[in-house]
Amino acid sequence: MAAAIEVGREQWLGYRWQGHGFGDRGAAFDDLLVLGFQDSRQSGAEQSMRQRTDKAPGRGLVSMWSVRGAPHTHRASHLDFVRNALAPRDCDEGGSDYVEAVDEVAAALKKVVTSPATKSDASSEVTRIVAKSLVTWCARCGADHVPDGLFRDAGRQAQLALGDDARTTMLTPTPTASQVTIDNPRLTLLTTFIRVNGPTSKTLYRDWVGGSTAGVAREWGQLEDVVRVQVDNKRLDLPESLVDDVTNAPPAEGVVLVPPNDAYLRQVDRTLLVSDSKLRQQVWKAVSGPGALLIDGEVAGVWRYRRNDQLLTITPFAKVAAKHRAGAQESAQRVADVAGEELTVVWD
Repeated sequence: MAAAIEVGREQWLGYRWQGHGFGDRGAAFDDLLVLGFQDSRQSGAEQSMRQRTDKAPGRGLVSMWSVRGAPHTHRASHLDFVRNALAPRDCDEGGSDYVEAVDEVAAALKKVVTSPATKSDASSEVTRIVAKSLVTWCARCGADHVPDGLFRDAGRQAQLALGDDARTTMLTPTPTASQVTIDNPRLTLLTTFIRVNGPTSKTLYRDWVGGSTAGVAREWGQLEDVVRVQVDNKRLDLPESLVDDVTNAPPAEGVVLVPPNDAYLRQVDRTLLVSDSKLRQQVWKAVSGPGALLIDGEVAGVWRYRRNDQLLTITPFAKVAAKHRAGAQESAQRVADVAGEELTVVWD
């Protein structure tokens, strides 16, 4: 077996910085929309997009259940692509039975959601329509309904959009938009992921996309001229065509406040991005995680925004230079722009 190609961590960071649209503001935006910007009721997708471009993203975007069943913002012209790239397969967990279950619930959702409806109301109607074998008791809700994971997968396959109501999840019928034709959508999703993130692994990609080991292995086998690269102590894969781009990547430069679940934090080996385990625990919390302060590609701290107090608090991991504090202030202004209100920045 050929020796792994050595890639410096600085080069790896620099490549990801460019791939995630921070080096040249607005660059890589199309690739990132193919992967989707993860959304939340706190405007996560809009915050992520605003940190990458000085221009409004434009019309033609839609929020929908996407990878891992999580809400993501994609181009409306990619509805077919997202559906086809993430459709369950017989080789995935659950096999053909799950494929049939998703199809049945998706068909029911199409019948039910003919106008904006709350997720709760749609779930009640779908539960009434589908086979009883697809319904389970939910102790949290105190009711029988289709399991949430199945419901979200079916909502994606039914191409339902998610409304922007911050108080409850609203489902809306499939938006009307001309669809782009993308051959081999599963492979396109994988190659875009690698083009954005650089060296990666089957495990990292599988964890992000929420797919099965067998399914990811199929797409991986279609990649051309994959070589092994080593970043610090990590052995990763990379198409040979990208090696020069990675090894010649300029250093990451700039300061950005990214929201929780931003792609820069999601699509990565966490131990490689943040080597200190105690700091990782601060960055990636299972519940109510903070945003991250990025300085020259590194996670240099965390931040939280308390809307009621109009207060954005930054907690750096080490002393921050004056020029970087000024950069953080500029990034915080973008947070304020999305929130539509003035805010005060406090360094903790």
